[in-house]
Amino acid sequence: MILIVSYTVKAQNNKELLVKAFTSKDSSEYYFKKAKKAIKNDVDEAEYYFCKNAFHTDFGASDSAIYYGKKALKKFKDTKNYNSIITIYNNLGRAYNDKGQYENAIRNRISGLKLAERHNLQNWIGNFYIGLSYDYHDFEDYPKGIYYGKKAIQYFLNKKGVSAEDIRSSFNATAINYDDWNKPEEALFYHKQNLKYIKGKDTLLLHSTFNNIGNTLLKQKKFKEAQKWLLRSVKIIDFRVKNNDSLYTDYSYATSYTNLATIAAELNQYEEAKRYFDLAFKYAKKSESPEKLRDYYQQKIIFNKKYNKLAEAIEEQENYIQLRDSIYTAEKNKTIAELETKYQTEKKEKQILQHQAEVKQKNIWLLLISSFVIIGLILFRNFRAKAKLQKEQLELENKLLEEQSNYKIQEQRLEISRELHDNVGSQLTFIISILDNLKNSSVQFDETIDRKIDTLTNFANKSISELRDTIWVLNSKQLSLSELKSRMTNFIKDASESVDTISFHFDFDIQNDVQLSSKQAINLYRILQEIVNNAIKHANAKDISVSISQIENELQIKISDNGIGFDYESKKKISFGLTNIQNRVQEVNGRLQVESNQKKGTNYSITVKL
Repeated sequence: MILIVSYTVKAQNNKELLVKAFTSKDSSEYYFKKAKKAIKNDVDEAEYYFCKNAFHTDFGASDSAIYYGKKALKKFKDTKNYNSIITIYNNLGRAYNDKGQYENAIRNRISGLKLAERHNLQNWIGNFYIGLSYDYHDFEDYPKGIYYGKKAIQYFLNKKGVSAEDIRSSFNATAINYDDWNKPEEALFYHKQNLKYIKGKDTLLLHSTFNNIGNTLLKQKKFKEAQKWLLRSVKIIDFRVKNNDSLYTDYSYATSYTNLATIAAELNQYEEAKRYFDLAFKYAKKSESPEKLRDYYQQKIIFNKKYNKLAEAIEEQENYIQLRDSIYTAEKNKTIAELETKYQTEKKEKQILQHQAEVKQKNIWLLLISSFVIIGLILFRNFRAKAKLQKEQLELENKLLEEQSNYKIQEQRLEISRELHDNVGSQLTFIISILDNLKNSSVQFDETIDRKIDTLTNFANKSISELRDTIWVLNSKQLSLSELKSRMTNFIKDASESVDTISFHFDFDIQNDVQLSSKQAINLYRILQEIVNNAIKHANAKDISVSISQIENELQIKISDNGIGFDYESKKKISFGLTNIQNRVQEVNGRLQVESNQKKGTNYSITVKL
């Protein structure tokens, strides 16, 4: 509780006395008397009434809390000390609730809430939601109690640095409204949320949660289970009393003992029930809570009827009716409904006025923005037209440069192709002719030289073949898929003729004869060459299969053999041929997958986007 707000240095002595009045409960009256005598001005008097109201609120003297709260409000009325005014409203709400005057409790809570909202005092708004939830619960307007309880939960869960007590109270307020509205499943859900949020933080806060879970289970006739929760609640209250933390313990004892008495009665434990009812009545009277007395009378009536104590049942019934009549009247119902309607209406009117102001401001900004936009659009249109013209001119210039560049590149390609064909090709042909003449001459060479001549002849023939492929690529900017197929077919045919111990299977399915860049074409062709040559040289295979299919915009190449296989992962980093295959696949933005097994041979799977 906020105790004192200091205004001036003159009030220092008075302030010290008021602090002692709070911290020395047994001597509080003595220090309050001294503080009253030390009053020198209106500020001292305001603080005195403020502290008397807070003290009696915390320690259960409701009439005194209301008396001093009203006096304090008058003193603070013309000040801007909104925090103190709101504290007084909250204390008056608590005091009126304790007396069962719920219409006055709600009136003060709403006054405090409106002031907190008006001055954006965030630390108070959630607390008033909780207070209103409890007020409407005690007045038995459970839907309204749930409404404010859920507002409190939402408020605190979206706020940083919230205390465990605030979380506990918001869940608890919502749960008890569900409980007394006969919705046990919803009540247990919110009670058990408390166990999740409070566990490990401050278990002493959970005595009411334990009691309320027991109360809900009791209504479900789960008596033994309910009894365990209620006894845990009493144990915590005992601990708090033992450690001089007796705030609201009378109220808590009254609640738990009433529930324990009800369970004992249901279990036909007459003496135990009677003992608990006596304790419940004792603490309900001490707490001065009409709500706890009401609960006691309700359960005691049922108990007396069960054991055929009709006279006592009638007496408790009269007490119960008299208490309810003092709390729940048509006039009070109407007053509370009017208070809530007024609060909600004022809130909506404020929102409407705020919305209208925002709309007006938005319209002004919209008009200004529209003007700027129109001017901007005109400027932008002129700029875009100019930029478009410049772009078209630039594109035209770039196109001319590109065509000139392509023409020069094509000329260079033709020149290179011609040089390769006329010079390198002629020289290779000349070398082959010399080698053939040597081999067919009358001079007898030894076997080693004959083999060397054959090797050189084969190498020269292969070089001429490679040279033709290179000239083929150089002479073309683009190559069709059908041209690539033709080249690959010729290669497989040559390979099958040169190696008669291997059976070749080749299939190339073209769906759409798309154009390839020369880079794509030569890389795909070289990949096929490298893989097939590797299989011929190293795999000891009997069959080599090449399957190429065009599926939409992808070319899928599958090359497999039934040879001895190899460890791909260990070889791919040290084998130039495998590295070359990987690099060529990357150059055409393809995907490569290799599977090799000693028993099943090797499978290459390559996918390339066309």
